[in-house]
Amino acid sequence: MAGVNVSVAPEIINWVIEKIQFSTVNNSVFELLNKWKSGEKVPTFNQIEDVSKKTNIPFGYFFLEKPPVEECKIVEYRTIDSITVQNPSRNLIDTVDMMSNAQEWMIDYVKENGQEPLSFVGTDQKEKDAMKIATHIRSELHLSVDWFNGSKSASDSFRTLRQRLEDAGIMVMMNGIVGTNTHRKLSLEEFRAFTLVDPYVPLIFINSCDTDNGKLFSLVHETAHIWIGTNSFYNTPYADSRSTNALEVLCNAVAGELLVPAGLFLEKWEQTAGSALDRTESLAKYFHCSRYVIIRRALDNQKVTSIKYNEVVRILLKQYEEWKNTPAQKNSGGDYYRTLKSRLDHRFVHALEQSAKEGRTQYTEAYHLTNTNRKTFQKLVNEIGGAVW
Repeated sequence: MAGVNVSVAPEIINWVIEKIQFSTVNNSVFELLNKWKSGEKVPTFNQIEDVSKKTNIPFGYFFLEKPPVEECKIVEYRTIDSITVQNPSRNLIDTVDMMSNAQEWMIDYVKENGQEPLSFVGTDQKEKDAMKIATHIRSELHLSVDWFNGSKSASDSFRTLRQRLEDAGIMVMMNGIVGTNTHRKLSLEEFRAFTLVDPYVPLIFINSCDTDNGKLFSLVHETAHIWIGTNSFYNTPYADSRSTNALEVLCNAVAGELLVPAGLFLEKWEQTAGSALDRTESLAKYFHCSRYVIIRRALDNQKVTSIKYNEVVRILLKQYEEWKNTPAQKNSGGDYYRTLKSRLDHRFVHALEQSAKEGRTQYTEAYHLTNTNRKTFQKLVNEIGGAVW
């Protein structure tokens, strides 16, 4: 039967092509699918099986009459108008499923241990003042207005904020691939971050394919969503000043205030000489954040006109495109456990270890939820260090 020609509905072929648009599958797969679509070739069982494996789309889906309706929490709570979100990739769906499973386990764990709902989740649901929301977040996370002064870079600020969020009970997970599959890279064009809000254990996921500045902004933006109490799917490109959604505009404003407080910004802007671009470059280094954030703060605080803002943004975008198209230098692959530690919420790992030791959770489940095995899980726990409970 392997070489027998079979019929695949045109709707299914189109659906598969759309599903894999953000994946890194070989061009030969796209070529074959397009030949099926045009009728130049008729699929065989072997070919369908091969395409199924390479695209991670279930084999049985190819024999349906109509595309399946796949549930994805992020689609349900999308906050911007995007065709991408309406038709999430297999990589995104699988990542959301993994994070949902981890979050659900953690929710059960904290409830069993008597934790009450987190008081700050949704506390600013009706608040429209970005500065007030930013103040509430700083207070809960024990951050000073100039908290970033203790950092040397955006990555330092990211680590500081991530630790404060985890200490407050928020799960922060990060990855640039699906699980541990290096052949399934997450697309930055599809999404930068997402948030699954829950009163007991809200979860933020960051796409680690982003730049350090990008990851920092996404983390702060998603934090605002937790205080407002809304799930989030974040894929707005940098410097996109269009009012896509009132909620997103508010969360961006909160993020801007947390990263670049208005009072300090105005003071530093006046103290800094040079053109708008020169000042933007200088202040981005001072605040350890993206230059896009700085020039946006300048626009919002009437320090540049919209014409000047767009002029600077065009320059920054050109520089970004040049950087993006520069061939990346090959590295040795990095430290496995350092990478693994960066992907997982440390409180979550300790909770899994504690629960497994007490016999309440099977070790196999702990391995599954962390994409580890018996050897690597224990080494991971040791690498993370002391318990946090």
